[in-house]
Amino acid sequence: MPQLIPVRTSILLLFIHLLAVANVKAQNQRQLRGRISDAESSIPLPGVSVRTLDNSISRVTDAGGGFDMKVSGKVILIISYVGYKSQTITVPETDTSVTLLLQKGTETLNDVVVIGYGKQQKKDVTSAISSLSGKELKELPVTNINMALQARIPGMQVVTAGYQPGAGTNVRIRGINTITQGTGPIYVVDGVVVTYDLREINPNDVESIDVLKDASAAAIYGSRASEGVVIITTKKASSGKTTVNYDAYFGLQKMVKTYDFVDNINDYVNLRRAGLSDEDPVAWPMGPGLDSLLFNADERRNMAAGRWQNWVGAVTQTAPQTSHTLSISNGFGKNKFYLSGNHLNQDGIIKGSNFVRYSVKANMESEVSAKLRVGVNTNVSHIKNDVVSNETFYNALTISPLMSIYDSTGKPSANIDPSSGNLVFNNPVTLTQSPVHNVDDRFLGNVFGEYKIVKDLLFRTSFGVDIYKDQRFEYYPRTTSTGFGKKGVAKIQNFGWRDYLWENTLSYHYAPSARHEFDFLAGATYQQRRQEWNYEEASGFPTDDLTYKNMSLASSRDVIASDYFNWSVSSLLGRVIYKFKGRYIINGTMRRDGSSRFGASNRYGYFPSVSGAWRIIDEPFIGLKTQAVINDAKIRVGYGIVGNQEIPISATYTQMNPAAYPYNGNSQTSGFQLGTSTQGNPDLKWESQGQFNAGFDFAAFNNVIRITFDYYNKNIKDLLLNNPLAPSQGFDNKWINVSNMNTRGIDLAVKLNLIRKKDFDWQMDVNWSKFKTKITRLLPGVDSLSPYLKVGEAPNSLIVDYVYDGLYKKGDDFSLNPQARPGDLKVRDLDHNGIINQYDRTIVGRTTPKGWGGIWTYLRYKRVSMTIFANYTYGHDISNKAYQDYLYYSSKTATRTLKEGLNYWRPDNTDTDVPRPNQFGRSLRALPSGTSSFIVQKGDFIRIRNITLAYDFPPAILQRTKIGSLRVYAQATEPFLFTKYKGIDPEIGVGQYDTYPRYRTFLFGLQSSF
Repeated sequence: MPQLIPVRTSILLLFIHLLAVANVKAQNQRQLRGRISDAESSIPLPGVSVRTLDNSISRVTDAGGGFDMKVSGKVILIISYVGYKSQTITVPETDTSVTLLLQKGTETLNDVVVIGYGKQQKKDVTSAISSLSGKELKELPVTNINMALQARIPGMQVVTAGYQPGAGTNVRIRGINTITQGTGPIYVVDGVVVTYDLREINPNDVESIDVLKDASAAAIYGSRASEGVVIITTKKASSGKTTVNYDAYFGLQKMVKTYDFVDNINDYVNLRRAGLSDEDPVAWPMGPGLDSLLFNADERRNMAAGRWQNWVGAVTQTAPQTSHTLSISNGFGKNKFYLSGNHLNQDGIIKGSNFVRYSVKANMESEVSAKLRVGVNTNVSHIKNDVVSNETFYNALTISPLMSIYDSTGKPSANIDPSSGNLVFNNPVTLTQSPVHNVDDRFLGNVFGEYKIVKDLLFRTSFGVDIYKDQRFEYYPRTTSTGFGKKGVAKIQNFGWRDYLWENTLSYHYAPSARHEFDFLAGATYQQRRQEWNYEEASGFPTDDLTYKNMSLASSRDVIASDYFNWSVSSLLGRVIYKFKGRYIINGTMRRDGSSRFGASNRYGYFPSVSGAWRIIDEPFIGLKTQAVINDAKIRVGYGIVGNQEIPISATYTQMNPAAYPYNGNSQTSGFQLGTSTQGNPDLKWESQGQFNAGFDFAAFNNVIRITFDYYNKNIKDLLLNNPLAPSQGFDNKWINVSNMNTRGIDLAVKLNLIRKKDFDWQMDVNWSKFKTKITRLLPGVDSLSPYLKVGEAPNSLIVDYVYDGLYKKGDDFSLNPQARPGDLKVRDLDHNGIINQYDRTIVGRTTPKGWGGIWTYLRYKRVSMTIFANYTYGHDISNKAYQDYLYYSSKTATRTLKEGLNYWRPDNTDTDVPRPNQFGRSLRALPSGTSSFIVQKGDFIRIRNITLAYDFPPAILQRTKIGSLRVYAQATEPFLFTKYKGIDPEIGVGQYDTYPRYRTFLFGLQSSF
């Protein structure tokens, strides 16, 4: 029998063995260093997560893309970074360094999406949320962030208000959401709810944008979320050393010619002669004898000398555009600091117009302790925006090219009618010298603190401000029609607000087991606005030289007005997110808003939502073979209620106006009287929108294809309507809740990673959206309140007019218009009563498109890349009255005529749609409103928004100059437009006339880091 070893001896031997193993392991440990860069540009990537497979070691790359860790033996590393494809690599036990290149452009399910008051992994999202990175945002040189979102977010329509520098935008998310008070989505910038355009924010400072499109996502914002929520997250410092980035570009903007007008004296003169002769060929026979009646002395002089005046050329220019952004990021230890400055200068195509922005962005975060984190975000901007009158371009297009632009002294001519003594027209050159000066100052910022009460229980408090001030200065000299008779007119107005937002939230993450996981959120918010406006107008100045700079010199104070109001919203909110087995997710929210805009009986509104997702791809029955092909498959369903509080402050209250009363029959005393314009309605309540959303996310073939599809159905009730009242009521109108509306639509996004090679990439994004809106109820028993507001139709989307029926010809029945002649315009008698009147007007077009979307393509060969982005819209009509006026000669409309207009009706030219020219517009006398369906044109278009060619310098070259990265590029913005629309631009063609020319931009830029 073997001898047993004593216990004491056994313990000693075991201890010696463990020491030996530990010594061997220590001897096998080594320092592993690595560098991670972008595969396309070789630019080092800071902030990349590097961890071992067993999660025992985790690192984040520094500003130079480097990391180091102590490892032993063979190790498996998992590398992940937002916007890049994750990698898993095996490092042999003999390797001490690794170099990795990450492929970008492939979304990962671990990417983080910003939701209301929190963040969530993309794979867990249960609602309709679309995102755009800051890099994608910078692809277009825009002054307004919204324009960079155009056609990039499915379901989001962004239309510019014009091409003038600093022009605003009109934004619509998922169709028409209200009848009269649509203000677009709300914007949340680093937690601060803001309104108005976002041109104060530099796109280079944006880290990401997340758009909450459906009610189940937006209900957490309650009463202001009926038109969606746009969450903007700005850049912050990453851990690592100090980095400096410099972005700049220089571009030239060149006008795109749209109209092809008659451009020679003979055709122009003969057309005007034909217009007068047509009125009475006997009294005014065609020929030079009419010239003294048609042309003034200035025109006759230029006609004799053969001088043709280029009015458009006199007011337009090739305009430069420059931008410079310098940012500094410092992320040492527990403190992070980011500072950025931008200067943007955009001259307008029309002389005198200009947009200049100075902005400074700064934020700081500090981990005071293991439990407390504090930070501050600020954005300060100063904008100077010179805006020329809408008359400028229109006058330059239509003024007689035989009129002199300048007088004998070289000053812009002022043509005065000798009979009336008034100006005949505003010289557009004069208008370029007197633009409206706008000065905007805005401060956006918040301070916050986060305290970890216990593990997974976090309290956050934030105080944000939005301080905005707009000053508008106008002066109309004696050489303009406004200032001519009044010896100069000056106007000054000041407008601004102060928003204060205090938010407090408590969040708790609870995971009782591996199968169950909860995220709780509870919060209280309070927002208050104080808004002020004042206006002064004066005239009768001794000189035009001082313009508006000394209002006391005016002999007449014409208008003095002011306005002031404030409102507040107090809210409670809560959310619960539950995950079961990681593949069944339910998200429920509730918000209670109390708004001072409504009366006491309807001051509070409740906005609940619930949504769920089923991650089919994670089900065991899917199998490994299927998962090798399909990377993601998820179904989402949600329903929520959101509201709209955008009504005038005076809608619930009847205003009192200042008045003077007779006292004792011979004197007056000041006082107040009841305002009769709007009768207050204390029973007004929220517009309420209930929205159902169903969608799915799908990815396959190693993420070569990713598809996101959503269907939504919105029922909007208690729509706010400004209802006209009968005169017997004593008031003009009254706000009421009366109408209901329905909107249904589809959003589709497809992302394709077609080729992913070391030296060649090809990616493509395609999105498509459509919706249909109709009013389902108006007033009880009333199906139509106006030609543009009907049950069964989208509100304010109809073009109502007479139906064009060609031109009268010899032998036609002239009973509808006995005074008509061959060559006059003809319209249809729809009610067959033998009279053309307002009852013959009908729907001749619809302005709501049937669909729209965008196509983005990216190609890379080694270090050269090309990006092409296009957007499209189809299925809508535009009322283009300008085209009729430019096509048909009449001195009542325009004196310039398109070359197409030379093909007018004549006895020997009857196969045409152009009426006879007539000096007094009588060829169109069958049109009581002056227009018909003749002016309605299809607005379908495809626009190439930008083409960018870029080159990234290799690290081997940059290392000599100590530059971290350098990228140079050339870009053409809006180089091509394919459309049959005959106006300047189908995208902004909702107006009657085009007031600012379209242009394309060619620019060169660089992006560098140090």
